[in-house]
Amino acid sequence: MAETIDTDVVINESRISALQITVGVLGACILFVDGFNTQLIGYIAPQIAKNWNISRDVLGWVLAADKVGLLIGYLFVAPLSARFGHKRTAIACILSFGTLALLTAVSSNASELFILRLLTGIGLGGALPSGVVLTGEYFPKHRRSTSITFIYCGFSLGQGSGGEVANAVLGPYGWQGAVVIGGALAMVLAAVLMVVLPESLEYLVNRGGKPETAKRILRRIDPARTITDSTRLVAGERDGARLSIFQLLPKLFEKGRTFGTVVIWIALGMNLIVNTTLQVWLTKVLVDAGFDQHISIIATEASFAAGIVGAFIIGPLIDRFGPYKVMGTLFFGSIAFSLFIGASLSWAVAGLIIATSFGSGFCTSGVQKGGNALSVFFYPVALRSTGLGWGLGIGRIGAIVGPIAVGYFLTAGWSSPAVFGVLAIPSIIGATAIFAMGRKYGTAPVERAVPTPHAPNAAAKA
Repeated sequence: MAETIDTDVVINESRISALQITVGVLGACILFVDGFNTQLIGYIAPQIAKNWNISRDVLGWVLAADKVGLLIGYLFVAPLSARFGHKRTAIACILSFGTLALLTAVSSNASELFILRLLTGIGLGGALPSGVVLTGEYFPKHRRSTSITFIYCGFSLGQGSGGEVANAVLGPYGWQGAVVIGGALAMVLAAVLMVVLPESLEYLVNRGGKPETAKRILRRIDPARTITDSTRLVAGERDGARLSIFQLLPKLFEKGRTFGTVVIWIALGMNLIVNTTLQVWLTKVLVDAGFDQHISIIATEASFAAGIVGAFIIGPLIDRFGPYKVMGTLFFGSIAFSLFIGASLSWAVAGLIIATSFGSGFCTSGVQKGGNALSVFFYPVALRSTGLGWGLGIGRIGAIVGPIAVGYFLTAGWSSPAVFGVLAIPSIIGATAIFAMGRKYGTAPVERAVPTPHAPNAAAKA
C-alpha cells in the first residue's frame, strides 16, 4: 500500500530551506509593492488638492476610494485563490493594480481619480492575502506567526518608501511621476513572480492536479525525506475537495468559530479606523497647520518605520505569548498614543508629533500584523485564505469610514487635536473584543478539519 504523507507534516518537521526563505522574501515583495501603491495617495494628496482646488470633504472620498476597492478585493477576489491558486491570483491582481496605477497618472479630475483608485484597490486587496497565506503555508507552525509579521516589514517599508519617492519626484515630475513609479514596480514584480514563486502545496494537491510538482517542492524542502512516485499526498485536511467561496464562507461560522470570526472582523475594523486615518490624513493636517511638507511626510513615515521595527518584536512575542495578550496590549497602547497625537498637534512641536506618530504606528501596525497572524492561527489551512480575506475585507469598512469621517469633521470646523483624540474610542472597542476572544478560546488554535465527502479517513495531521 502506498505511503500517505501530509504536506503540513513535512513542513513542520523539516528545517527551513532556501526555497521557504525565497517564498518569504517574495511574499515580502508582494506586500512592499502593495503597501507602496496603497499609501502613496496620502503623500501626494496635498499637491492634488492644491492643483485641482479640492475641498477637504471631497478629498476624504478620494483618499477612501482605494479602501472601498480593498474591501471588494479582500471579500471577493482573495477567496478566488482557493480555487485558482495563490500564485496565479497574486500575479493577476498585481498586473491589474499596476496597470491602473499607470492609468491614474493621466486622470484630470477628482471623479476620474476616485474611480481609478477604487479599481486599483480591488487588485491591491486581492494580492495581499495570497502573499500572506502562501508564506504562512510554507513555514512551520512554530515559526508561522513570526514569518507573517516579518514579511509585513515589506508592507510597512513600501508605505514608508512611498513618502521618500514622493519627496523626490513631486517637485520635478508632480504627483503623476510618483504613481507611474508605483505602477512600474508592480509590473516588474509580476514578471519575477511568474518565474520564481512556487504555487501553494494545498492547491497543487487538492485542485491543481499537479501532485508531482508538489512532490518536487517537498523534496527541495526536505531532501532527507523519502518521497517516491507512488507516495500519496494530502494537504489542508481536504483531499479532493473543490469548494467554492459560497461553500467556504459559511464554514467560518461552524465548529465554534462564529465568535472568533466576528471578533477578528471587529478588531481589524476598529484598528483600521485609527491606522488608516493617521496614514492618509496626518500629512495633510500638518501641512495645513503650517508645517513644511517634507517634515509632514517624515511624521507620517515614522508610523511605517515603527511597523518595520514592530515586525521584529511582535511576531516572536505572539509565538511565545499568543495573539490575544499581545494584540490586547497593543490596543491599549494605541489608545494612549491617539490621545498623545492630539495633544502634540495642539502644542505644534514637530519632534513630538514624529515621536507620537511612531508610537501610534507601532501599536496599530502591530495589531494589524497580529490580526493577520491570528487569522492563520485560528482557521484550519483550508479556510485561511477565505478567513484572512474576509477579516481584512470587513475590517476595511473601518479604513473607509475613518478617512471620510475625518474629512467631514475637519470641514465642519473640528480642531485637529479633537479629531485625533476621538480615535481612542475604536481602540477601546478593539481591546475589549480581543480580550474576550482570548478568554473564550485560550491559547489553542481552532484547527478542526473542514469535512468533505472526499476527505481521507486517516491522514497524518500537523
